[in-house]
Amino acid sequence: MAVLLLQGPLGPFFKRVSQRLEERGETVYKINFNGGDDLFASSSNSFDFSQSLEDWPCYLDSFVKLHRIKHLFVYGDCRGYHLRAKAVCLKLGVRYHAFEEGYLRPNYITLEEGGVNGHSPIQHGDVDLYKPSHNPKNEIKISRNFYRRAAFSILYYVKSSLTGSKYRFYRHHRSFSPYYELYCWLKAGCRKILYRMTEFSSLEEIKKTPFFLVPLQVHNDAQLEHHSRFDSIEQFITEVLTSYRQANIAARLVIKHHPMDRGHCDYRRYIRDEVARLKLFGKVDYVHDLHLPTLLKKCEGVVTINSTTALQAFYHGASVKVLGNAFFDMKGLTDGKELQEFWHSPEPLDQEFSDRFKAYLLDHGQINGSYYSNETMTLDHLMTYLESRQIISKSVKRLIPATNLQTLEPTTLQSDQQLNY
Repeated sequence: MAVLLLQGPLGPFFKRVSQRLEERGETVYKINFNGGDDLFASSSNSFDFSQSLEDWPCYLDSFVKLHRIKHLFVYGDCRGYHLRAKAVCLKLGVRYHAFEEGYLRPNYITLEEGGVNGHSPIQHGDVDLYKPSHNPKNEIKISRNFYRRAAFSILYYVKSSLTGSKYRFYRHHRSFSPYYELYCWLKAGCRKILYRMTEFSSLEEIKKTPFFLVPLQVHNDAQLEHHSRFDSIEQFITEVLTSYRQANIAARLVIKHHPMDRGHCDYRRYIRDEVARLKLFGKVDYVHDLHLPTLLKKCEGVVTINSTTALQAFYHGASVKVLGNAFFDMKGLTDGKELQEFWHSPEPLDQEFSDRFKAYLLDHGQINGSYYSNETMTLDHLMTYLESRQIISKSVKRLIPATNLQTLEPTTLQSDQQLNY
């Protein structure tokens, strides 16, 4: 079986996956789009794509046919290269698999066939027929990995910058400056320490009165661009605050910043100005690093675009209103009323259906592990999952090394492309 890997999580995760698959006798190829991809790629069967995004579908079409690719893996299915890769896979009958951060965090990663998040194949009917409860066996807790992720990010962007001339046509899905990313990660570390001191007593104060929780997503979240009607987090904040003002309820509003956006954005001034414009003085709190499970457990309800924080909210029994498109926005889990009505009478969670939903997730696409730590355990669980879905065969050690096709340069594929026109 031939497997193709495109862009993976920042760091060596895809490299380790490639090595594991090759140990099992699978033939694995990797395509790099920039120097950062190349830095964390395996040396064997690795190809560099340095043409334009417009040339990518034709290149991939030829590559898949030439190497008889059966499975293609990506991390994040909304990146420009990955969206186009999915179209090629559909046309050629290649199975398309997308990794994503875990739906059930922090101890899981996500892998779904066909797409993730708004492209997830999960449907209400599948969940409704599933067993009503499920307790994960031998779930391993994931160690903290903030600084490891930061290091991978810095290395990735620095290497990409140094090799920029080679990949001059590359289009990244977010900021691509190593200096800016380094600045943001350093700022995030400083802010983390600052918020730990300044928000020390905020949680106890907030818990004294009823409140609704609004968890923000990262400013460049693909979920925002591809699976919602909002153009920015600021637009979402304004809509929520305006609706909250019109509802005129006694409960407070707590807006929580996304921890991975700590160094990139700060909405304090924007929220302050909107609060003043709407005359909501003393009714809105903007927080950063307060304990999320406690907030979810104590809140009257959660308002989100389509953040997977909603899945944690279900666990704590909170009512949820979704304003974007989400695979979990279904009857029994979320409130189907308009936001204006939600403030006054949040629809309670159907706990039995919620149990079924969690059980379904744990058995469909959730793998106990992390991209950035607990490496051996994560790869063991991933291989077991791929076997269970008959994506790879049972472990068989390679007896004869695969032919190294490193010498087959992209220029060869360019010639193949010309034959296909």
